[in-house]
Amino acid sequence: MTGLREERKRTTRRALEDAALRLFARDGYEATSAGAIAQAAGVTERTFFRYFATKDEVLTPDREERQARLRDAVLAAGGAPGSRTAVQVAAAGLVAIAPDFEAERDLMLLRRRAAVTSPVLRGRLYDVVHTWQRTLAAALVDAGVGSLAAEVSAEAAIAVWQGSITRWLADDSGSLADCLSAAFAALPHAG
Repeated sequence: MTGLREERKRTTRRALEDAALRLFARDGYEATSAGAIAQAAGVTERTFFRYFATKDEVLTPDREERQARLRDAVLAAGGAPGSRTAVQVAAAGLVAIAPDFEAERDLMLLRRRAAVTSPVLRGRLYDVVHTWQRTLAAALVDAGVGSLAAEVSAEAAIAVWQGSITRWLADDSGSLADCLSAAFAALPHAG
């Protein structure tokens, strides 16, 4: 019984995310109400607010879970101290979680289109990118990297991550993981 209820919750959450992103991309963030999102998803506005405190939260589903997986992947990639550079460890962590994002290519495209419609959403996405950077830096420190090296390596790795996503979204002929690997290999002294 619990499995069915959890599946229904996941389905409802996904329907709300999909409806919100489509409406944001089509009508703009400011013109889209929580009620319109709920109606498009076939649920009540009250149901919307059971899943999301605000409508901009729809842009970053499962962020905490994914950031926890990034942390675990970085710790697993750390290896023996000095065997890899901090950027190589960061790259390995990001490549490891890339398949999570590959399955959501269409949603990622909608998020990008929605962000264009609103400075609020662009600011929200900037904040989200910053949380990824902080998560990565903290994981690198936990993997034994010094704090300055962890900070700078996380900044560089997240910049490569964002550029790789942009290239992959423009041309999905390969995997995001392959695109990331190639980009990190192109960095001087990082590959």
